[in-house]
Amino acid sequence: MHLLTQLYKINSKSGKEDKIKSFLLDSLQQLPISVETDAIGNLFITKGVADLYPCVAAHLDEIHAPCQREVVVEGDIIYAVNELWNRVGCGADDKNGLWIVLNLLQTEPVLKVALFVQEERDGDLAGCRGARACDLSFFDNVKYIIECDRKGASDVVCIGKGGIELCNSDFISQPILQKYGYEMVEGGKTDVVELKMRGLNIPVCNVSCGYYNAHKNSEYTRFSELKNCLDFVKSFLRSSF
Repeated sequence: MHLLTQLYKINSKSGKEDKIKSFLLDSLQQLPISVETDAIGNLFITKGVADLYPCVAAHLDEIHAPCQREVVVEGDIIYAVNELWNRVGCGADDKNGLWIVLNLLQTEPVLKVALFVQEERDGDLAGCRGARACDLSFFDNVKYIIECDRKGASDVVCIGKGGIELCNSDFISQPILQKYGYEMVEGGKTDVVELKMRGLNIPVCNVSCGYYNAHKNSEYTRFSELKNCLDFVKSFLRSSF
């Protein structure tokens, strides 16, 4: 839980992701990985050697305006407050996804990771700007992408905004779905949806990772559900390798 509270304390408003990127890179210094960045600021990480890699994605930015915030833990619930003890967003969308990525890079021997900037819509600027600008060649030897950027605790989004098919409904087996309490559903827009819209021809999905009230001051996380998401993704990665 300490790692998650560290992530929540870092402001990463869209377009101002430098602090969160520095924290992530410092956290990964001792790992045998290669890290690339592109002109817009996306991070692309590779660990291990394989003909085809599993890939996990998340976005680096959050919607909330920067402020001094403290993280509060009440049992299984985690949220943030400002210096006046008023509730503020903690950036669980999508620091929960970043937490999962950091954990997977510690445990999985072979993995690719895509971390996108500027996923959130910002005023008149459309969202998914990092995914829209990235070079798709990073995914040439990737067999699928799982993004952890969905509210709640039970969704695997297989059909994105506009009815775009992200993966088949049997992409993840029923025994794994049932063990961790997930089901295939329709959902909204995020980076992997943008990649599919650009023509990326591999299965992708977006998975619930335990946060609620995204984009609101009342945003919070159920830590047990976030851990369940990590176990779910880890189980699928290992079953598909």
